[in-house]
Amino acid sequence: MSQPESSLASTLAETSLVKQECDISDPVHDFASSDSEMEAKRIAKVANLAMAELLKLMRINEPLWAKSSYGVPGYVLVRERYASMFPRVDSLNSPPHTTREESSKYCRVVRIRARKLVEMLLDSEEWVNHFPTIVSKSETVKVLDVGSLENRNGALQVVCEKMQAISPLVSSRELFFLRYCQQVTDGTWAIAHVSIDSIEGRVLDSPVRRLPSGCVIYQMNEEFSMVIWAEHVEVNERIATCSRGGFTRDNVAYGAERWLWALNRMCERFVWTSINNMPPQASPEEVKGFNARMRAMRFSNRMVQGFFGVLYKLRDGGLAQSLEENNTEIKISLRKNTTPGMPEGIIATAITCIRLPVPQQNWDVLSGGFAVNEFSHFTMGGRNCISILKTYNRIEGDVLMFQDSYIDPMGSYMVYAPISEKNMSMIMNGGDSMVSILPSGFLISEDHSGTVAESSNRPRGSVLTMAYQLLICSNNNTSIQDQNRKTVVRIVVSALQNIKTSLKMSED
Repeated sequence: MSQPESSLASTLAETSLVKQECDISDPVHDFASSDSEMEAKRIAKVANLAMAELLKLMRINEPLWAKSSYGVPGYVLVRERYASMFPRVDSLNSPPHTTREESSKYCRVVRIRARKLVEMLLDSEEWVNHFPTIVSKSETVKVLDVGSLENRNGALQVVCEKMQAISPLVSSRELFFLRYCQQVTDGTWAIAHVSIDSIEGRVLDSPVRRLPSGCVIYQMNEEFSMVIWAEHVEVNERIATCSRGGFTRDNVAYGAERWLWALNRMCERFVWTSINNMPPQASPEEVKGFNARMRAMRFSNRMVQGFFGVLYKLRDGGLAQSLEENNTEIKISLRKNTTPGMPEGIIATAITCIRLPVPQQNWDVLSGGFAVNEFSHFTMGGRNCISILKTYNRIEGDVLMFQDSYIDPMGSYMVYAPISEKNMSMIMNGGDSMVSILPSGFLISEDHSGTVAESSNRPRGSVLTMAYQLLICSNNNTSIQDQNRKTVVRIVVSALQNIKTSLKMSED
C-alpha cells in the first residue's frame, strides 16, 4: 500500500463514521407519497449501510482484498472474507449458479481539488460529459437531500445511469441506484453507490445490481487529490445479455481502474484548459491562447459525445442491418437526420470489430494512407490531445480534420471529423455550437479473450472497433438505396485493409 493510501486508511479507521449506522440529518425531508415516512426510513437505512460498508472496504486491504491474478493492477475481493464480514440475505432473484460477482479497487492521484471533484460527481447530469467513454445516459431521478451547502455532507440522490464498455464484446448496463455523500473528515469525502429495487412503488428490475461501491476523495495539497475507487456488482447471467468472459472476469469493462483513468482524462483537460500561459518549452504548433483552448475543448467534447452516442446506439441493435464482407461482420444503419448539431440529410453509419495480433501500445494515429500534416494541436497532458490536421487526397484535395485522441492502459480512442476552414474559424471565435459535425473514429482495447492460463502464457493482441459516418445526401426526401449501403461497406473494408497494411499484417 502506498504512503498516501496508507494515510487515508488510517484516517478512515479513526473516524466514527465506520459503523453499521451512519447519521443522516433530516433525511429525505421532502419525499412526497402516502407512505413517505416509511419510504424515507427505508431509503435512509440503505444509504447508511452502504456508506458504512464502503468505508470498511476502503479501510481494509488484505485479507479482505487480494491482488488481482489476471495481470490487472489493483485489488479484487476475497469472496469468503467478504461474505463473512458482510453477510447478505438479499440477492438477485436467480439460482446461485447463474449469479456472478465482479469486484475491483484501485487508487490514483488526480490533479483537482477534492471539494471541486465532489461537486462534479454529485452532478449526475454531467456524467455523460465527464465520462463519455463509459456513461451513455445519466439522470437524477430524484433529489432526496441536497446536503450541506458548505460541504455537501448528507447529499442523497436516486440516479439512473447507462454504462457502456469500450469493447463491443461486452453488453451495456443500466442501473438505478442511490448516490450518497458524506464528509468523513476535514478534506476527506466519501461517495457511496448502491442499487435499490423500488422507489415510490415503482419496481426497478435489472439483471445487474450494484452492491455498496463508490469512492473516497482525499485532499493531498492545494493541487492534487487522491481517489480510491471500488466497484462491486452482482450479475444475473441468465438474464443479462451475454458478454465475453475475459473483459468482465478481468474487471476491465466496468472496473475501478477504468473509472479512474476516465476521471484522470477529465482532470487533465480541466487543468490544461485553465492555464493562462503555456510553458515556454511548448512546441510552435501548440495553441497557446486560453480562449482558443477552451473553445476547442468544448467542440471536442461535443464531437466525442456524439461519436460514442451513435456508436453505442448502433451497437445495441437499433435499426442496424448486419452484412458480411471478407469474413468481417459490418453493422450498417441509414437514417434521415434532423438532429441539431449534425448535418441534415441521409447519414450512413457503419461499425465493425476485429481482433488483431498487435499490442495496444503499438497503435498510432491512422490516416488511411494519406499524407497528414499537423499544423495545430492542444496538449491536455500525457497522451491526451486535440489536433487539427490537414490531409490531402486526390478526390477532395486539402481536407481539415478535427481530431481528439486519448491513450491509457484500459483502452484508447481516436475520434475525428472533417471540417471546413470557415467552420474552423467559427469554432476558434466562439461559434462552435453553430457548426454541424459528423464524427467517425476508432476504439482500441486489449484483447481479454481466452482463459486465465492462456492470457498469462501469451502476449495479448488488440480489439479494434471502427465506426464510420458518411453524409449520403443532404436532401431528406431522397429514398435510401442499397447502393448507399454498398458505398459505406466499400469504404469500411478499404479502411480495414489500410490498417492491416500499415501494421504489416498478411491476410489469412
